[in-house]
Amino acid sequence: MNFTYSLARIALMAIAGSMMSLSVTAQESKVTAKDVPAAVIAAFKSSYPTATIKGYAREKENGKTFYEIESKDGDTGRDVLYNPDGSVAEGEETLAVSDLPAAAQELIHSKYPGFVVSKAEKTTDKTAQGDKVGYEVIAKHGSKRITLEFDGDGKLKRRGK
Repeated sequence: MNFTYSLARIALMAIAGSMMSLSVTAQESKVTAKDVPAAVIAAFKSSYPTATIKGYAREKENGKTFYEIESKDGDTGRDVLYNPDGSVAEGEETLAVSDLPAAAQELIHSKYPGFVVSKAEKTTDKTAQGDKVGYEVIAKHGSKRITLEFDGDGKLKRRGK
């Protein structure tokens, strides 16, 4: 009985440690426009003059602060993550399934028959080497839901639930 108690205690400590490390690496909190640097708002409005801003967030990841602007521009949903100086760190933009790379569309239809794509996004990470483009897809079939991540060419990188 004492051995079982010790194992349970160790498991709980491991879970708690994992949760704490996750919260340290990425923390997001909703903020208002007045909490967002002027350079960030100016950069967004310059790039997306017809977009309607839906919300703002401050995100801390690995000790670095970013500002996210969530918006809608016609049928396009867009989340852009900015550095405090107004430069873009990464972005996500909804798109039609027909705009996914052909390889991604083929894989979805062949490997997941009956699944219907409920959301497709183009992701762009800004790196020192340039833009790194990828795609994220959420598809459903009845009560089943899958998340697929593709590289810029439409090759499957990861499948999640």
